[in-house]
Amino acid sequence: LAHIAELKHVPCFFTMPFCGAAQIASLTLTLFVTTSSAPVKLIIDTDFGGGGCKDVDDVTAVAIAHALMTGGEAELLAIMLDTAPVRCSGAISVLNHYYGRDGTVPIGAYDVQTPSATLEMEEPLPYVNHMVDHFPSLIKNSSQAEDAVALYRQVLATQPDRSVTISSIGIHTNLAALLRSEADEHSSFNGRDLIRQKVRLLAVMGGQYPASGVYPECNLCGGRSNQHNQGVASAASSFVARHWPEESEIIWSGFEVGRRVRTGGARFQRCAVAALDRNPVAAAIVNFWGGPDQSWYSWDPLTTLMAVRGADTAGCTKCRHCSGVNAIDADTGRNAWVSGQRSNQTYLLLQDAEKASKLIDDLLCHPPSTRALLA
Repeated sequence: LAHIAELKHVPCFFTMPFCGAAQIASLTLTLFVTTSSAPVKLIIDTDFGGGGCKDVDDVTAVAIAHALMTGGEAELLAIMLDTAPVRCSGAISVLNHYYGRDGTVPIGAYDVQTPSATLEMEEPLPYVNHMVDHFPSLIKNSSQAEDAVALYRQVLATQPDRSVTISSIGIHTNLAALLRSEADEHSSFNGRDLIRQKVRLLAVMGGQYPASGVYPECNLCGGRSNQHNQGVASAASSFVARHWPEESEIIWSGFEVGRRVRTGGARFQRCAVAALDRNPVAAAIVNFWGGPDQSWYSWDPLTTLMAVRGADTAGCTKCRHCSGVNAIDADTGRNAWVSGQRSNQTYLLLQDAEKASKLIDDLLCHPPSTRALLA
């Protein structure tokens, strides 16, 4: 359990039984929010066990995004890996396969040669290798994935204006590189103008509100295990906060919110779908803890749930009397909310931790599609 000591928000400077079609249909009717609106067009940007945050909640976040897509609430346009360890792309592909979406949901991988964002290679958490080694997937590493910035531009260019939501649950290397990108074969817009035209909402798990104090949150600062990568991640976070177009809303979901919501433990692991030899989500959580029935904090899945269903439906609210912006120090990743004029930014407030926890576990308990179960 040595890796568990490297908790997600340690200060930076501290160096299944088979379900039939009728059962699946019944579960789908009971677990999903009834809505007549179109599915939320969603992109997930994740470090998935290989970034500054040494945890497992990226797995649950990607899993519930797939479940929300199964229920018709989301259209998962792409999943982007924003950090260097190459097998993290393979672990993301494991989840695509489990949910029956090989080749349907493209995977974009961070390029270690990205200008102004050159990360050094680090080892991922053990559950990443466990997923890739023990479960089937279309790809095994980042060399088989698409370039993240190129895929961002391709996907955004094909979507209706102001229709896309991004759930950012890792470091901001891809987002900073997208902002800096120039016109290409996919779009005549540069990156900032493409975001302005296409992205309705950026939901970010990062920071602490109203301020981080001395110790920054690890998505904004890149963690504590590699000083070079910490600098790259901090600079990227600051750049995104300062240059994201005002036409696109940003909701910051802080450390203090997700730490009060625990998921993925006994309530999920005792579901019919959670057999360790068939469910890679359960397998990853048990591998992370070294044993069963342990829950984990829900920074990333809560951010993703809020991005799709909205803050109020996810047991939260947006701060409504805190006009201003999030200021992130480019050297350290420390953040502070700077009060001022009304802007495109706000941060999340938790209202009902148990409601949020149950919503996430219910989605984890939802089986994949019939086709995926038969694969």
